[in-house]
Amino acid sequence: MSRAHATISDRLASSRADQRALADERCDRSETGDRRRVRPFGPMRAMRHLLRVTGEPVPYLLLTALLVALLMSALAAANWHLAPLSYSAGALGRAADALVTGDNYAVFDLNLDTRGLRRAQIARLVVRPDVVVLGASHWQEAHADLLPGHRFYNAHVHRDYYEDLLAVVEMLLRHDRLPDTLIMSIRDMTFLPEAQRSDTLWLTALPDANAMKARLGIDRPWLETRPLERSLGLLSLSSLLDHGLRRLGAATLPGPVEALFLPTMDVLQADGSIRWSSVHREMFTPERTDAEVASAATQRQGLALQIDEAAVAAIDRLLALLRERDVRVVLVHPPFNPDFYRRVQGTAYGAGLQRVEAITARLAAAHGATVVGGFDPAIAGCTAAMFIDAEHSGPACLQRLIDLVPGL
Repeated sequence: MSRAHATISDRLASSRADQRALADERCDRSETGDRRRVRPFGPMRAMRHLLRVTGEPVPYLLLTALLVALLMSALAAANWHLAPLSYSAGALGRAADALVTGDNYAVFDLNLDTRGLRRAQIARLVVRPDVVVLGASHWQEAHADLLPGHRFYNAHVHRDYYEDLLAVVEMLLRHDRLPDTLIMSIRDMTFLPEAQRSDTLWLTALPDANAMKARLGIDRPWLETRPLERSLGLLSLSSLLDHGLRRLGAATLPGPVEALFLPTMDVLQADGSIRWSSVHREMFTPERTDAEVASAATQRQGLALQIDEAAVAAIDRLLALLRERDVRVVLVHPPFNPDFYRRVQGTAYGAGLQRVEAITARLAAAHGATVVGGFDPAIAGCTAAMFIDAEHSGPACLQRLIDLVPGL
């Protein structure tokens, strides 16, 4: 073969190779829609093959999941910022710092983590109180001036259950702040099983309650995850709107104050009690109270209060521990509004109240505790005018209840 003929053959072979490469490149361009993209190689080719196999929805779903995660994170961060006393241990600590120095603390309302506030404040108490009250918001207006001559601390929390009694005693014991006299309130739902509970406020006290269970030799979960359920409130869009609009329209923001009363903000007091804003006090009319009583009676008349025997056993052990520590325990039933109490007589709920009182009497007899008052407001002499709803009384009724405690 001549040299010229060989050269022509080589050029033809090279041209055919170039045409095949160009065809492959055009195929890739038509697939991608990008006229400038060259044929991928290595990891890029493997990735494109994976997308061909799995289909186009995969990157779309991944992108959607990422956007949802970002939006939920932003929502949680906004709620955290706008309602710090509900979620932030740091904010609760700053409020407790103010309270232990004798300042009061102004808040928009009482929707806050009272258990976290107790944890922070008890850890900072400089002087051991000689009288402490444990219970739910029935006690929120029990001020130190109801017990002159005593170092009084109001350790109430909102909607308490038996775990809260364990938890707050654990806080006091951990910091060597157990009082001489402990007024322990047993409400209608103190021993209610978890399955019948409709709120999650109590979950933030579980770490302390479980610590007390360990002291008492009661089985507890090796890993407690239920408090995380409270964090779901961070993902509430309605909460974001409520908190945001309230803050935008507020003339004053939450923080330390010297005043006992404020026009538009409730006040947390250094002794653990609260004082309503002028706006809230004006809302508590007799007509509103009557409506609240009627609604509560309708809702509860058919409610059969279940008793969690494990809860009763836990309080039994707690009372034994307090007796060993020479703490005088006074068991108290917070009285109901007379109109409400009258309406639930003869109902399943009324029968449940009697069972709770019988359990309380049995526990007191077993551990030398004192029982005062009762769900019946007539025992303490509380009248309907002393209540703002079916079960929350003001200082006048609470004073009569405290006066029943021997030696105070």
